[in-house]
Amino acid sequence: MSQVIVSTECPTCSGPLDFSEGANAIRCPSCGSDLLVTGRKQVLSYWVAPKVKAEVAGAVARTGRLQARVAGARLFFVPFYRLTGHDFQWQDVPPKPEPESPAFPAVGESLGGDRESDRPEIDIPLGSVLSWGADVLLGRKAGDVVRDLLGAPRKPERPLDVAVLTAMRPTPTRAAPDGQVQFLDRYVEKTFPAADLPALGVPSLGVRAQALRVSLFERAALAALGTIVAVQLAPERAMAQGLAARGFEHVIYRQVLGRILSVIYFPFWVVELAQDGERWLTVVDGVAESVVQPRAPLSLGEALARPASDEPRTVGLRPLVCPNCGWALPVQPDDVIFFCGSCHRAWQIHGVDLTDMPHEIADMRPDAANPGPAAGALYLPFWQLEPAGAAEAPRAWAPAFRYRRLKALHDLAARLTAKPPAYRPWTGERPAGHGCFYDAEDAALLARFAAAGRRRNPREVKAAAEAEPAFAGARLTWIPFTRESQSLRDPSTGLALQEALLG
Repeated sequence: MSQVIVSTECPTCSGPLDFSEGANAIRCPSCGSDLLVTGRKQVLSYWVAPKVKAEVAGAVARTGRLQARVAGARLFFVPFYRLTGHDFQWQDVPPKPEPESPAFPAVGESLGGDRESDRPEIDIPLGSVLSWGADVLLGRKAGDVVRDLLGAPRKPERPLDVAVLTAMRPTPTRAAPDGQVQFLDRYVEKTFPAADLPALGVPSLGVRAQALRVSLFERAALAALGTIVAVQLAPERAMAQGLAARGFEHVIYRQVLGRILSVIYFPFWVVELAQDGERWLTVVDGVAESVVQPRAPLSLGEALARPASDEPRTVGLRPLVCPNCGWALPVQPDDVIFFCGSCHRAWQIHGVDLTDMPHEIADMRPDAANPGPAAGALYLPFWQLEPAGAAEAPRAWAPAFRYRRLKALHDLAARLTAKPPAYRPWTGERPAGHGCFYDAEDAALLARFAAAGRRRNPREVKAAAEAEPAFAGARLTWIPFTRESQSLRDPSTGLALQEALLG
């Protein structure tokens, strides 16, 4: 998944500061200040600076229309939503094709339906493969057809010179309603307009978003260059549109973790051209210097000029210190949990706040008198989720760390929930633990997804979507995974992970 690079200035020394979108902590390369990046899980706004001048945009718009005259050119900053996330899906499995399909005669069966053979394959000589014609569909070679017409005897076949063709069968088009479900994962990355502008002719930023360098939104900076187009699509509707699963007709249940929804204002030149008493608009990419809409009605200019009223949110930067004791917190850009080495509290970032989270280290040593941590172990974080309104219901478990193979996260959640690990709370010196990428909200989504997957019938999985479990509280627990060569093994479930795939 591509990364959008955000360029800004350090609030301490005013030096240049670059970081990836979604980073939660950064260090200034100029003054060394550790900074907390606020605004997580809020819709933040950025903008892309134009690289094309008005006269260049006019020349590009006239390409192929040298007789046209440039009547005017205006720069517009058009808002696009960008959504990224980790997509977990349950899909129903299509049925296996029938042994005999009436849509195509079986091998050894004539078009009239008389069976001559039960052989599953057709043997055809290789010697005349290059001379086959349409008659091969009737089981005859082109050479045999010509010999029949001339009345000549057929050429004898060599028994060792044969090719094997598998019989054709129709592709199934419907899924079995009472079949099984299968797991599918993918990384979501979408961009789509935040305003209703069909005449613009730009349905998404496409590959532009994979190499963008953006700046924090500043109304004064954009207004000095051009017109800011108003956002018309509310964030709630934008999230629903971005999460719409298109092209996956068999999806019956899904959850998307690690969501980031942002707005990127992209520059487009709208050039008005005139020729022989006719006027129209041509839209030019303000960065790539290319025409994206060669001919648009003049009404597009009026739609773009709608004033923007709401003030977009932007990233905030402040010192990365413990809210309780003021101790410097560790700089881990992708982590959502910051552990204070002084007062031993764990802080989860959400929006502009750091929230104290209960946590513990799992002591799974058979000998409690052993004072040290497990030799060579790596402690990975998990969320324990307390069910709401069900005192006897077991806690749900979900990994808090990032792993590049998403199915392993589901497998861990399902196995640990079904068979929780036995451990004692750690009482000695805290061992170093791996960072947390997924927060408590993401953990609840993964726990619901794993719970639905325990029902292998598609109808039952669909029903689980209407009765998702609710959770009243969350607690972090670090579990020691033993190192075995290049793998990490969970001591309670036996599931192994490749250490190189940890985020």
